[in-house]
Amino acid sequence: MLGILLILLAATTSHGQTGGAVAPGATPSGVHGPIGAAAPELGQRVLSAGASGKDVETLQRILLAKGYRPLGTTASFDSATEEAVKRFQRDARLRVDGVVGPETRPALLGLMRVLTATWYGPGFYGKRTACGRRLAPNTLGVAHRKLPCGTRVTFFHNGRFLTLPVIDRGPFRRGVAWDLTAAAAEQLGFRSTGTVRSAP
Repeated sequence: MLGILLILLAATTSHGQTGGAVAPGATPSGVHGPIGAAAPELGQRVLSAGASGKDVETLQRILLAKGYRPLGTTASFDSATEEAVKRFQRDARLRVDGVVGPETRPALLGLMRVLTATWYGPGFYGKRTACGRRLAPNTLGVAHRKLPCGTRVTFFHNGRFLTLPVIDRGPFRRGVAWDLTAAAAEQLGFRSTGTVRSAP
């Protein structure tokens, strides 16, 4: 009986180590993070034709915000996405291969404007926003002075991306462009007034 238990223990601890070592914190497919973790963020893996996921959608939203069309937010790295990436690489004077890797990703981040943001929520919960949403502690959204209600804006802060709909008007402080809901600020790791990258 003891021998059987030892065999089972050895099989369990060696799981994922056969057929070549798997880097700590990476799945066999090369997506960083443990199996079952949240979808990868843009930059956590190399993207090329055939890829799909949240990070591809983020890529498409950044390119669309800067006029690289025709392109849809399909979350699939299709031929239109590959062509848009190549056009961006030409414009940025990068190697034109249609692949979003360590060279192209920082240049993409450079397309996103650096603007000042703050956050709000407590004291307003239960009230309706200017766009008709009832604000709650878990509401994900952002306020802007002019963008139409429902416009989706992609933010980058503290290594994280988040796409949010415009749900309210504001902020009304001079020099501040965005007002994130408390739930959105928490997801971005944004804790006070400061700068974020955004597209558009």
